[in-house]
Amino acid sequence: MSIKRILKKEGIEIVRELDTLTVNILARNIANILASSFPTLNLNSNTLFIQISRLNMYFAKLPNGISAKYFCKNRSIYFDCNLDLTNLTDVAIHECIHYLQEKRDKHGNIIKLGLCDYTDGSLPGVGLNEASVQLMSAKASNLKYENVKYFDINLQTNTPMYYPLECALVQQMAYVVGEDVLFDSTLHSNNNFRDQFISLTSVKDFFRIQKNIDLLVETQSRLELLYSALEDVGLEEDYVQKIVNEIEKRKNSCKKNFYCHAKTNFN
Repeated sequence: MSIKRILKKEGIEIVRELDTLTVNILARNIANILASSFPTLNLNSNTLFIQISRLNMYFAKLPNGISAKYFCKNRSIYFDCNLDLTNLTDVAIHECIHYLQEKRDKHGNIIKLGLCDYTDGSLPGVGLNEASVQLMSAKASNLKYENVKYFDINLQTNTPMYYPLECALVQQMAYVVGEDVLFDSTLHSNNNFRDQFISLTSVKDFFRIQKNIDLLVETQSRLELLYSALEDVGLEEDYVQKIVNEIEKRKNSCKKNFYCHAKTNFN
């Protein structure tokens, strides 16, 4: 399938390509922010700038709720037309981190994306990786913590709009091992975080938590589709009630999944 057809399937409609000056300014700003925000990772801002400036960047019409999207098949980032790139947001940094964390084989195929294993068709660790990337983005953006309520769950988070439940759980894991180890494995796609977490808990604990965070992401994605389905004003009342019941079922599943791991004792 061509890139054009894949983008259409993903709901991405290109409006225009960013000019070289805008790309370089954006790349320089993000490179400086990442290097200064994570001193223990020993990042070189000039090296990061060169890497990020090689990306293809576009303004595009994106699906509802998405402000930016990195597309690994053509190493391009698509920004929503309404996104102000002069005022960097965590979503722009988030997508650039996805690009930087790619690990490919000699044929150019992605084998690892941070904490996610791409050699397995089920992509184990995708939720863990998304949450960790968002935690890095929020920290780099100096986002403040606030009290939020999500699926009747009260928590403090500095990422209320993106993966708040997953981020809360991954923060607990980082508390056990150390945030620096988590971010190093996230950006450099190594197994240090996984191995150290296992050494302090168990193999069973790590893969159980990883699997359930993935499930949490999957359940929330399904919920978004169900909410979108309710916007169809032509639906019959019985079908609407069926969707509402399914939403409640999946919300309860999210709560159960979250509390199961939030109360886990890793000591």
